Amino acid sequence: MSLASKCVLHVLNTVYTILGLGLAAASLWLFVEVKEFTNLRNSNHYLLDYNVYWPQAIPWLFFIVGLAAVCVSACGFSGVRKASKGMMTIYTVCLGVVILLLIAAAIIALIFADNKSTDDFIKDTVWDAYFQSKTDTGVATSFGNIEKRLHCCGAEGPRDYKNWKNEFPTSCCDTYYHGWIGSYSIDCDFTNKLANERHGCSTVASQYARIAIKVLSAISVFIAFIGIFALIAAVALSKNLRKKPRAPPSEADSKKVLL
Repeated sequence: MSLASKCVLHVLNTVYTILGLGLAAASLWLFVEVKEFTNLRNSNHYLLDYNVYWPQAIPWLFFIVGLAAVCVSACGFSGVRKASKGMMTIYTVCLGVVILLLIAAAIIALIFADNKSTDDFIKDTVWDAYFQSKTDTGVATSFGNIEKRLHCCGAEGPRDYKNWKNEFPTSCCDTYYHGWIGSYSIDCDFTNKLANERHGCSTVASQYARIAIKVLSAISVFIAFIGIFALIAAVALSKNLRKKPRAPPSEADSKKVLL
């Protein structure tokens, strides 16, 4: 195997590894974001609900295929370094399987998760969290942080607060997410133009969830695309590998055989 051939496969494997790690990391981020909403729900409402909804399952699906891509790349690095035809064959087969899994994960996500079922799940979760915020100050604080980050107000819209509060919460009028910074004062009465123009958190969160699913699917397909090039290179390079010829017997060994 020539030095140039090794470099080509090393570069492809490096790109494949980075993208696989990126997909796994993005999947964990989406899981944490979804978990942040579901943690605010009233747990008593879900004691007998053992269903796993697509927005909860999709992050793990992409996380698994992302890690699989990284593991296959490790096999490719080892096969190139050792110039082993057997390891290159294993790498080629496993790479083909992972490519199919990456494409399948993207198709599953776009068909089953990028649809109304995700919108309904997000909407129900946000509404449950919103109702919890009325009686639980801890949930109210967490829901307010969500409103700040997503620049939304209420569950369905700003009007949700007009039935039971004297003014909007500060989070509805926050033009910049202050995060961990301490308390601050913002005039946020019901005439506040910014707050009244904001969308409800259920709408904003469902849109972000759809975008995240599309982005993860696109990354998955792109990794599969890179994997196809790596597969072609691996097949071509494995054909160039030959078993090392056996060294001819020495004169001393020949005499031993004759004796």
